[in-house]
Amino acid sequence: MELLPNLAFTLQNAFWFSLLYGLTNLVIMKVFPTHYKKRVLATPRFGKKTDQIIGSFNFIIFQGLILIVCFMPVKYVRVAFEAGTTFFILGYIAYVMSLINYAKTNPDKPVTKGIYRYSRNPQQLSTIVMWVGIGFITACWLIVFLCLFQLILVFPTFIAQEKFCIEKYGDEYKRYMQKAPRYFLIKK
Repeated sequence: MELLPNLAFTLQNAFWFSLLYGLTNLVIMKVFPTHYKKRVLATPRFGKKTDQIIGSFNFIIFQGLILIVCFMPVKYVRVAFEAGTTFFILGYIAYVMSLINYAKTNPDKPVTKGIYRYSRNPQQLSTIVMWVGIGFITACWLIVFLCLFQLILVFPTFIAQEKFCIEKYGDEYKRYMQKAPRYFLIKK
């Protein structure tokens, strides 16, 4: 593993992962009702300007990760590659499940079924897990570090989304918050 591998665009690069991620989102948006696209593309309203700046910075980091892996070679360092592949597959499955659960839920109801029973934020968290996997697959510490940093930066977004859901769904969402953890397996 290294901080940042040599960047070049070849067919052996990790751009396949970014392509799969993008195509998955496009297919889900095409297949499911129009309310899904409107909801999933909406940006949260932040309470504080600093939270908005942090949320924007987090968004920019993630877009940068999607782009930079296109120029990173996949490296077969056995343990890292196998761990990364496992992380990516588990994250991808969780991500697709979260998109489908979200898309199938009536927009007048909070999303509480499927993978949302285990996390109030499975889309964001599973995406981070996928990109940690890509960091190991490309043997790049920078990607792993940025993904772990995103776990901190995404917190204001989680709070803004929860505030919106409380305003929209009221007590039903508050009851859901008491049952489902914000992070997987971590109650608060």
